[in-house]
Amino acid sequence: MACYVDRLIDYTGRVPYRHKVWCHLVADSDQELLACAAELGLSEAWLQGSRSWDTHFDLPAPLRPAAMQLGAVEVDFRFMGRRTRARRSALKLDADLAAGAPAGTAMEVPLPPGDWGVTSVPPGLEVGWRAEHPLLGDGPVVVVGAADERHGVITFAASGGVETRVGVVFAATTRPPGGASR
Repeated sequence: MACYVDRLIDYTGRVPYRHKVWCHLVADSDQELLACAAELGLSEAWLQGSRSWDTHFDLPAPLRPAAMQLGAVEVDFRFMGRRTRARRSALKLDADLAAGAPAGTAMEVPLPPGDWGVTSVPPGLEVGWRAEHPLLGDGPVVVVGAADERHGVITFAASGGVETRVGVVFAATTRPPGGASR
């Protein structure tokens, strides 16, 4: 599963909310994020972020173990930052769907219902399929990976001439001296 949680932060004394300790819950796609949140009993109204690349839930500490039992992967803040930056960049690729992740990882992208085939893949991107997804059922889910920093648009075609273009960005995993991203 491609949902992620970072470490817990104690906001006691800084926030007026009932839950003072929480982490962030994110996913490779908003569809998967909302499915995971529903399994955890979170209201969709609690979704934060409004720009498609920054959507997340603030997950109270008592729910973090349940998210991990569902398959959420524990990651650090650097991973979250690279993932967010990559998702933001993927939206600029003018595709139907956008996904981003740190270089050297893989991400899952649910496609609309249909019998899809791959028609074009930019060099350096690896494409596979997930047969059944624990949260999304047996709908088509493509798994995209890249060993290093890459970006491009992958085109999928279904019967009837329907196409879907997925913009993907795999962001640099390190920053060179001086702090500028590669």
